[in-house]
Amino acid sequence: MNDGPPDVVGGKGPGVVVPVVVDEKDGCFFDHPLDHVPGMVLVAGALDLIRDQAPEWIDAVDGRLRLSMTFDRMCELGPPVWLRGEPVAADDGPAWRLLGVQDGETVCRASVRLGGTAAAASGAREGVVPADPALVHRHRPENVLLGGAVRVERAAVLVPPPGHRLAGAGVHTPGALIESARQMATMLGHTAHEREADAQMLWLSLEADVPIGLPVAVPLELWWEFAPRRGARAAYRFAVVDAESGEGYGRFEIGVHTLSRAGYLKRRSAK
Repeated sequence: MNDGPPDVVGGKGPGVVVPVVVDEKDGCFFDHPLDHVPGMVLVAGALDLIRDQAPEWIDAVDGRLRLSMTFDRMCELGPPVWLRGEPVAADDGPAWRLLGVQDGETVCRASVRLGGTAAAASGAREGVVPADPALVHRHRPENVLLGGAVRVERAAVLVPPPGHRLAGAGVHTPGALIESARQMATMLGHTAHEREADAQMLWLSLEADVPIGLPVAVPLELWWEFAPRRGARAAYRFAVVDAESGEGYGRFEIGVHTLSRAGYLKRRSAK
């Protein structure tokens, strides 16, 4: 085992290599006993790296963060985890490519862009699908003048208390918004997709397009358009919406792989 920064992380060219802080006494990320490093620790490590490299952008009023992240394998407790960040060319603000490594193996990959304009993030639907003609007692498709009924789940984004690891100075932080979306995906796995209470949801991917510097006085909600359960894998897509005006502020897509408790234990015993 090599406890130093691995050369394989960085390759050639400019960039920085930093350790990921894994503190099992951290009550935010280790809310309960875990047998692995949670994905949010890797997300927080990526955000910390970017904050150190571009503080004027990560703290900007009316700023924006776009994060795309994949989780290649489970990150284990004990061995050190390293992140390398390399700047990449972008037109509208700083951009970085990140790679996380543990024991010489890639555990996550990410790309981060700061600045730019928001992607379309309204809670309204795009590309509405017409209702089933049989359900509205029509035979000709051109006579169907109603879209299919849509079930939308909504949940308020709560602001972490002062002193919390994810709290900001009066603003919604990217880390807190990402954690809210992760919790929403977890909750929907149980409430909408009827996963067992002890099911283990493994993070596969994260796509986030979120505001920076948005005051906590703006009440936010996450909106999810119901999609039926299909197998063990799911992608939960959320709009980040002003709870009062309906204005869209961002979006998320979270990919998960859900295992039963028995399946999870079997997988862990085979590692």
